[in-house]
Amino acid sequence: MKKSKVFLRVFVLAFAILMIFSTLAMTAPLKIAIILPHAITSEGWTKSGFDGLMKAKEDFDIETSYQENVSEGELKGALRGYIAEGYDLIIVHEMGYNDPTLEVAEESPDTMFAITYGFKAADNVAVTSGTNWQANSLAGAVAGLMTKSNKVGFIISNDSPVAHNFLNAGFIYGAKRINPEAEVVTTFVGSWSDVVKGKELAKAMIKQGVDVIYSQCGVVNRAVIEVCEEAGIWAIGAVEDMSYVAPQTVIANALAPTEYLVYGVIKEMVEGTLKGGRVVKGIKDGAEEITFNPLLKDKLPENGEEKVMKLRQEIVDGDITLEQMKEELKKQNIKF
Repeated sequence: MKKSKVFLRVFVLAFAILMIFSTLAMTAPLKIAIILPHAITSEGWTKSGFDGLMKAKEDFDIETSYQENVSEGELKGALRGYIAEGYDLIIVHEMGYNDPTLEVAEESPDTMFAITYGFKAADNVAVTSGTNWQANSLAGAVAGLMTKSNKVGFIISNDSPVAHNFLNAGFIYGAKRINPEAEVVTTFVGSWSDVVKGKELAKAMIKQGVDVIYSQCGVVNRAVIEVCEEAGIWAIGAVEDMSYVAPQTVIANALAPTEYLVYGVIKEMVEGTLKGGRVVKGIKDGAEEITFNPLLKDKLPENGEEKVMKLRQEIVDGDITLEQMKEELKKQNIKF
């Protein structure tokens, strides 16, 4: 009889402890981390991703962490550290870190991962990105609209298939759509952060007669805008609204707010709907956009804004696709 009572007490105690831990597990906030390639003080890509995490922290009951300036060689260690600490979702905010993320994710199937602008997904890896061409095509349209020399410049970080088939193809199409006489000069920095080289490339373009430059190259963007300001030519901002850098130089901004993508992934995680797989979002989803600097709208040619916005609407409606753009360029023997 005594043994039965002791057993019963132990059972009740164990059950109570189990219930306590179950309750704590159900009420404990999700632990979500983001790994960033550059400092959070960097403009554009990194800052926008970090802002998405901070916005989610304000809106949801989550525990957050971040690591900045993480190189590709340091990535696996950072990921495994967060896994060991029990993080539920780890966001890798760098498209170039796709493969090592997948490798670590395979080791930890119970942890959820996300990659912004990645290209490969898995059962526990969600890839979310913008189109890489919609906002860039509108930037090209603005460049074609504003050029007087019929020469416009596009500065990209790295020479890659994505750069040619998405960014460059979209930009060239947009420029040609508005101004068939426009010639696009494209160059590659080879880095997201080589400010010195970015300035040199911008100056070289200007010497070739380019009078509008669009830089889609991370922290290089500000440097290029400053060169344009010194030279008295137009610049187009990228990723975020960069009109504040040179209010009389930045005519428009091709927005690709990664803040929106990061926030969206976290929201889905909180709601329990986040799944592995690749999702591409564009203008109609709020992931890309074109905006004009209100201080400079009087500098636009007559009906200029309407022409750009007409192209925007055709993209939103699906009347123009990337494949159609590339096919049109090929018909004109234009390399992209």
